[in-house]
Amino acid sequence: MPIPLLRAALLAAALAPAAAFAAGGHHGVDDAAILKRGDCEGESWFTRARSGEGLLHAGVQCRVGPVELGAAAEHARGGGEPSQTGWGLEIKWAHEVADGLSLGASVAPGWQARVRPRYQGTTVLGLATWTPADAWAFHANAGREFGHHGPGAARYGVAAEWTPKPGWSLVAERYREERTHFARAGMRWEAGRNWTIDVSRAQRLAGPVPSNWTLGLTIALGDP
Repeated sequence: MPIPLLRAALLAAALAPAAAFAAGGHHGVDDAAILKRGDCEGESWFTRARSGEGLLHAGVQCRVGPVELGAAAEHARGGGEPSQTGWGLEIKWAHEVADGLSLGASVAPGWQARVRPRYQGTTVLGLATWTPADAWAFHANAGREFGHHGPGAARYGVAAEWTPKPGWSLVAERYREERTHFARAGMRWEAGRNWTIDVSRAQRLAGPVPSNWTLGLTIALGDP
């Protein structure tokens, strides 16, 4: 894939809905959960592909009434080409419908700088999370990426999350985004009272977006 198109694909994929871990943060499968009322959370991560392309994310989300609202910025650079910047918003709703089972939905539009039109499209997802035990959670997403130019594309995925001990979580995912199929494995560590570190590897199975590594940081901004 040519470098400018590669960067654009990475930027578009990173501006897809971002969750507050479980399967969240930079992960490809969102969870059907939102923050507690009055809480906010800041997230940042850096993604790097083998080609040398890099992408930096910074965002914040807050619970506002019955929904969670988020805003994020992405900056992609590398390969000797001009850097690109994008912005994304997200509104997310989730509700427990039965013991251990939650359903939700998210809507996330995105924009890109230095292009016309700046609006690039919106991703709409249905979310489900099943928690059969304290140490296990399973997530499923299904929806569509509605691009401003050309036809949209299906987006879906499943994830399993295991918490073997307090402060440590492992997640495995199989998902499709930006017309690319991925398998991802990651780990999260609660490094402090209000902050966590996570790392993951997304392996491309088919499609244009390359495999990549991501290192992330999440900070709780609500009451401790």
